[in-house]
Amino acid sequence: MEQKINHKQMLKLFLTIALPVALQNLLTYAVGLMDSIMVGSLGEVQLSAVTVANQPFFLFMMCMFGLSSGACVLISQYWGKKDQDTISRIFGIVLRIAVLVGIGVTAVVLLFPRQVMELYTNEQPVIEYGMQYLRVVAFSYIPFAVTNGYLTCVRSVERVKIAVITYSISFCVNVFFNYIFIFGKFGAPALGVAGAAVGTIIARAAELAIVLVYALKKETRVTLKWSYIIKNEKWILHDYMKFSLPVLVNEMMWAVGSSASTAILGRMSVSAVATVSIVSTAFQIVTVFIYGAASATLVIVGKYIGEKKFATARKSANWLVVANIVIAAATAAMFLLLKDIFMGFYTITPETRAALDMTMIVAAVVILFYAVNMACIVGVFRGGGDTVFAMLLDIVAMWGIAVPLGALGAFAWGLSIPLVYFLLRSDEVVKAFVCLVRMKSGRWLRVVTRDMGDDAGPMPPESSQVLE
Repeated sequence: MEQKINHKQMLKLFLTIALPVALQNLLTYAVGLMDSIMVGSLGEVQLSAVTVANQPFFLFMMCMFGLSSGACVLISQYWGKKDQDTISRIFGIVLRIAVLVGIGVTAVVLLFPRQVMELYTNEQPVIEYGMQYLRVVAFSYIPFAVTNGYLTCVRSVERVKIAVITYSISFCVNVFFNYIFIFGKFGAPALGVAGAAVGTIIARAAELAIVLVYALKKETRVTLKWSYIIKNEKWILHDYMKFSLPVLVNEMMWAVGSSASTAILGRMSVSAVATVSIVSTAFQIVTVFIYGAASATLVIVGKYIGEKKFATARKSANWLVVANIVIAAATAAMFLLLKDIFMGFYTITPETRAALDMTMIVAAVVILFYAVNMACIVGVFRGGGDTVFAMLLDIVAMWGIAVPLGALGAFAWGLSIPLVYFLLRSDEVVKAFVCLVRMKSGRWLRVVTRDMGDDAGPMPPESSQVLE
């Protein structure tokens, strides 16, 4: 017999996770905002250069998000079962893969900085400034991999305060050293765009130090062991790859699609790159609670499934998606109220300002559909183990609709920057309707954990759909 949903208790858990995750992401994106404001004061070319040069990091960040979010699919349900040993072993897999990927991306960026920049723009001044930035910031990728992987996974066992503490300190460190090295304060050389990269490296090192001390000295729900990192049981790796690989492919294909969008805009004009850079930063900042709400949804749904409360999981999923839509409406309104303030931070041409104003309005509309997709894909479907459907939906909508329409709008139809931006985000509209249909069907609910037999070892995970 399923228990009735305790809405008060669920709301408390929802806010306990969503608010810190939102604050964590606000601090992360605030670093990006401060970088763009400080670098933007040097000029539009420098701002565009840093925006384009951060595309490899964006792809890397989404790869890390895919690896750790895929782990959260398993961790949230194992947390419902209170199987801390398996959770710890999953952490070890995530950290090992994250470091290996970090080494690979760092090597590519250091060896081929010009070729990386030329993938996104043919503006030579932008390429030259971007290379200056890449040659320094590449050394921040590996520390980020460890920190981000750990902090993303640990939220699935309802540990969220450490991320807020870590990123609060990181934000202050980044802003302080950006100020010193971009503008040459306190006797330091004025490095310009390279100075922003130096500030990022110091901030990432501070994050890593805090996380390692916490993981080794304070954390009790997850055990970080060297043996878990360098080797693991095959069945855990098998399950991790089975349920995490679709998430990783999902995030990477989405990220490559977003990067392709940047490339499309980069070949329109410097004004287009600057416009979308500012819009994207503002969008990320105001939608942090939407992301936090989706993360909380994943943990809550996954936890109920791990406890075998399947009907409760379905009812809570419906309630949480409605909550996300309400949050989205408030977020879109706030975005419109703050758009003039955001624009006032930047030194931009009248042409860019006009394009930016209209693009901000388009972005506010996109937020409503984006919230539905985050709640369903990142929250409900991943919490419910339905990672393959989420992957296919994202890939088809991005590559079958948004990117082709955006390219046509920019190069064949000669549309304005706001209209091209809308076409490049049109996948959000399509996905929202498909997500709601999938939600209603209940076919997203799956068990991804294993039960341990007395002698036989790990039992195969139940892969059938759970409809009751």
